[in-house]
Amino acid sequence: MMSQSQPPQDAEPCPECGVMLMVDGAPLFSKVRCPGCGSEVRIRRKSGGYLLLEVLGQGGSGRVFRARAESEEQDVALKVLEKGMPDFDGHLELLRNEAASAGMVSHPRIVRVLGIERDGEGVRLVMELMEGGSLHDLIGDREKLVEEHALRIVLEVLKGLAAAHAKGIIHRDLKPANILLSTTGGAKLSDFGLALSTVAMPVAQPHLLATPDYVAPEMLAGFRGDERSDIYSLGGCLFHSMTGVAPYATEGLSIQELRRLKAKPARFPEGPFSPAAKRLVIRMLDPDPARRFRSLGEVEAGILSALDSGAGSGGFGMGLFKLAGNLLKSRSGPRPGRSRR
Repeated sequence: MMSQSQPPQDAEPCPECGVMLMVDGAPLFSKVRCPGCGSEVRIRRKSGGYLLLEVLGQGGSGRVFRARAESEEQDVALKVLEKGMPDFDGHLELLRNEAASAGMVSHPRIVRVLGIERDGEGVRLVMELMEGGSLHDLIGDREKLVEEHALRIVLEVLKGLAAAHAKGIIHRDLKPANILLSTTGGAKLSDFGLALSTVAMPVAQPHLLATPDYVAPEMLAGFRGDERSDIYSLGGCLFHSMTGVAPYATEGLSIQELRRLKAKPARFPEGPFSPAAKRLVIRMLDPDPARRFRSLGEVEAGILSALDSGAGSGGFGMGLFKLAGNLLKSRSGPRPGRSRR
């Protein structure tokens, strides 16, 4: 008996009419128009043993998908570096660094990395899926957050960052896009691709590509980063959350221009900010590392003091934080966490 002929590996059948579509070289999860029935068809919906369900975002080291393993019921976030991507080896280094750093620290306020896989298609980093989007998304939706809400998000992330620092890991790329949220508003720190271990670096030291809006000024001068550098970047996230704008307008500036700009203290815009919260952020963002908080424990004490002093300029209590979580949960459809660099 003759066996049925199998379709070539670079072809997929149209789900509407069965015409074979040539998909060789097409990006994962891209769309093509079927020449047989004219339907717009999603192709290359699998990567390894995972079914790709939707695109969550674009990271420097590849796109991030909501995906589901064929043998599992729970969705994951899948960061995929496709073979043939420009600077594949450099991005592979970042993914390996992210997986290695995540393997050195485990904490409820850090997004879990479940594994890293490599085959002929490329590399996949499998991560815990955060359904509530990122702090970057939340700021974009609302322009800025109520002060108490911003302080409580940063307080949660600070706990995960402190656990990383306790293991000798400096994040070096803290920004709102790397702070992911659950549907109830809880926050976790993600993306350790640029992380530096002061104890041991399992992979080659990655090149610094940190986002200019939040990077500490001393790192622009070649310093590799320490706890105070992360405190600066976390202060930038808090500033952006409270005011709706980044601490500095950095787009299009050269390294030299950035260094001159960040040598000057950030200026708070006019607004109903509590004096305690303003003092906290200004000290976190001090251009001189020696004048910043010396530890995350001091930052935590500053946040708690600001909350105790009535942050929000209107007596907003914990009910507001819970309300924010409910608003996230009530959005039409899930808002998965995005990762971009």
